[in-house]
Amino acid sequence: MYGYLASHFFNDAMFTWTENLAKYIEEKTDLILYVPQRNADINDKKNNDDIITDIKIAQADTAELKKANILIACLDGLSIDDGVAAEIMAHGVMAEFEKEHGIDFPRLIIGIITDMRYIGTGENKLYRNLMIVGKVKEHGHLIVGYAGDNSYKEELVDLINYFIKKN
Repeated sequence: MYGYLASHFFNDAMFTWTENLAKYIEEKTDLILYVPQRNADINDKKNNDDIITDIKIAQADTAELKKANILIACLDGLSIDDGVAAEIMAHGVMAEFEKEHGIDFPRLIIGIITDMRYIGTGENKLYRNLMIVGKVKEHGHLIVGYAGDNSYKEELVDLINYFIKKN
């Protein structure tokens, strides 16, 4: 089974978090995982900026998203990253299209929120776009973790392994 790890990896903290999560998933599951930040052809702005185009990025990531049975998406940040939101919607719509046309291709979306403000109430509550959260829940699971508590990773791996076993 193939997986796709979507995150906003463009700064050091999120680049490191994404890589650490990817390694954890790879160690604990049999998922073949695509991690866009590892694709230097479209994401190494330091060495390849002169040849990276918006079309190349769209084509490369979309090709991997089409192959992915499982989309794992980080919903953290000031708002959900635009690219992550697009990947969630694309994966969900692909699943719906395939089902409507009798194509048996199992798909799952797992969203992850680790921002402690998400579990807050009132003015302490972190808003997430409901269409994106709804698409995650419609096609899978929303994992709500907490900053500094890595138990969400175990829940993630359990969901991945259950899906692989079931399909």
